[in-house]
Amino acid sequence: MNTISKILATAAFFSLSPVETKALSGHEENPTDSLEKVDSKISFHRISEKIGTIKFQPFSVNPEDTTIVSVQFAFVPFVGTNGTQSGNIINDVSFNLLGGYSAGTRAFEMAGLFNINRGDMTGVQLAGLFNQVGGKVDGVQLAGLFNSNLQSVKGVQLAGLTNFTTGEVEGVQLAGLANFTPKSVKGVQIAGLANFSGKNTEGSQIAGLANFTPHEVKGSQVGTFNFGGKVNGFQLGVINYADSMSGVPVGLISFVRSGYHTVEFGVNEVLPLNIALRTGKREFYNILFAGMRPEINEDVTWSFGYGVGTSPRLGKKTFLNVEVSSEQLNKGEVQALNLINKLYVGGDYQVAKKLALFAGPTINFRVFDDSFDGHPELFTYTKTQVRNERAHPENISSQWWWGFRSGFRFF
Repeated sequence: MNTISKILATAAFFSLSPVETKALSGHEENPTDSLEKVDSKISFHRISEKIGTIKFQPFSVNPEDTTIVSVQFAFVPFVGTNGTQSGNIINDVSFNLLGGYSAGTRAFEMAGLFNINRGDMTGVQLAGLFNQVGGKVDGVQLAGLFNSNLQSVKGVQLAGLTNFTTGEVEGVQLAGLANFTPKSVKGVQIAGLANFSGKNTEGSQIAGLANFTPHEVKGSQVGTFNFGGKVNGFQLGVINYADSMSGVPVGLISFVRSGYHTVEFGVNEVLPLNIALRTGKREFYNILFAGMRPEINEDVTWSFGYGVGTSPRLGKKTFLNVEVSSEQLNKGEVQALNLINKLYVGGDYQVAKKLALFAGPTINFRVFDDSFDGHPELFTYTKTQVRNERAHPENISSQWWWGFRSGFRFF
């Protein structure tokens, strides 16, 4: 190592190491020695550590820097009885004409527009526009637009638009649009648009559009669209999804990933070719189906429909099927009312792991527009007797007959 390298290495060593000096006995300290003692506890590493731990926390509160005031009045933040110290004062009771800013609230706070608390809020908080709390909420928040909290909520949140919190919720959230937390909810979320719980929900989610809980739901979800992980309860909506469910999903289309799914090919007295999709659980499932006649004709006779059913177990490989459905029967385009409503009670025998045979009788009730003469012929391949045909007001007629269904299903 040359001389220059040695000098640089020595300088780096002393600049990155703590400097400690002690006066020798019998020698006087000079100003340089004193300065070295002062600097002996300072090092580059310690300074770096201090800088690395500095965080921007605008809502953090140090209890040692706060005081408690019984009552305060303010016009806007820092213009009131607490003056420029508003952010370091916790108020028991606070009245803010337009808006307030404090370290926290212990009993009651109200404002014409907004309330901002750096720390916790306990009690009741009312605002014309919004409430912002940096700590925990234990009580009631009521705001015209939104409530926003950076920790947990225990109590009730009411907002014209949204309730937002980054912590857990224990209580009730009621909002005109949405309730949101990335953590768990224990209680009730009610929203005009959507509810979101990032982990678990124990209670109920009720929304006009959507409810979302990706993990466990212990309770119920009621909305247009419901999404749950492991659901121990029920879902009620137009579209329901769950990974698994111990209860029952009720909706137009319900899909349980570990539930009941079949594709069915069958025949009945009206149409010889039918395909149906069943999805949900055996306790309650939805049916989407369509059928047609294999005719070489310009106007094909065909149908589409929807139904619901249940399939309780009778034996090791046998199940009972009870289903109610309605289908529109057409010739060519859909031009007039021609509904065939069915009640089916039959049996389902599982011949293999993914294959089952089914058969059973149906009772059919047809409602149709009798002023339209283009309805397709009902029975082309079977000789079925129509019973009790009646005419009703508004060009509506009805008739019923006994029929059958049979075929096989793939699981």
